[in-house]
Amino acid sequence: MLRPNGITMLAPPPPLDVRNHALFLDLDGTLVDFAAHPEHVVASEELRLLLADLSRAMNGAVALITGRTIASADAVLDGALVHIAGIHGVERRTGSKIEREPTHNASIQSALNDARALIAKGALQVDLEDKGLALALHYRRAPEFADAARRAAAEIAQRHALSILEGKMVIELTIGQRTKADAVADFMAAPPFANRNPIAVGDDITDEDAFRAVGTFGGHSILVGPPRETAARYALGDTRAVFAWLQAGLAS
Repeated sequence: MLRPNGITMLAPPPPLDVRNHALFLDLDGTLVDFAAHPEHVVASEELRLLLADLSRAMNGAVALITGRTIASADAVLDGALVHIAGIHGVERRTGSKIEREPTHNASIQSALNDARALIAKGALQVDLEDKGLALALHYRRAPEFADAARRAAAEIAQRHALSILEGKMVIELTIGQRTKADAVADFMAAPPFANRNPIAVGDDITDEDAFRAVGTFGGHSILVGPPRETAARYALGDTRAVFAWLQAGLAS
């Protein structure tokens, strides 16, 4: 079905099969609702217990792939998931082992200093999030400054040879070219994900890389939120619909 703007309405996803599927989940906007600042995001106890139960039922084949750092994701989910790719795959935890891309964060520190200087002068209205290996410029509290944030991010990125990832009300400056597609491929290369049919669930533009990646493994993808142009095959309306879909899969 087509909406008046020509965007295809996607069908609800098929049931989750805990015996055969592997899950790759985004966090903000997918499992938990957005807040004015990332540090204000809260995950309910019911969600944390559900994710832990799902991971056990799926033999560990549940991974969080997020723009947050692993430490930040753990703070929200209280360690409910073992497998996490943070900063869009720049860092990855499997079990107790954390791997990080060999990068030098001097460029990020310089970019952070530049952004702080612009904020001090009143030329930039954003909340800064220093991720160590990346820098996020959040303009959720001042969406009218989106264009100014994009211009500032582009100038800073060019000055310090950084890459740009744009998401919902946020622009990230990163070292290198890692995306969520790389994180999916890394997880799928080894147990407990190998030889399972992958599903990616996410709401943001940065999740499109994961959507395309699971397709190469014969899996499918689920867009969370309002309809838009997407590589996803299915859709769920919001975080509550995601919770219900996961809960139904576990119950089955």
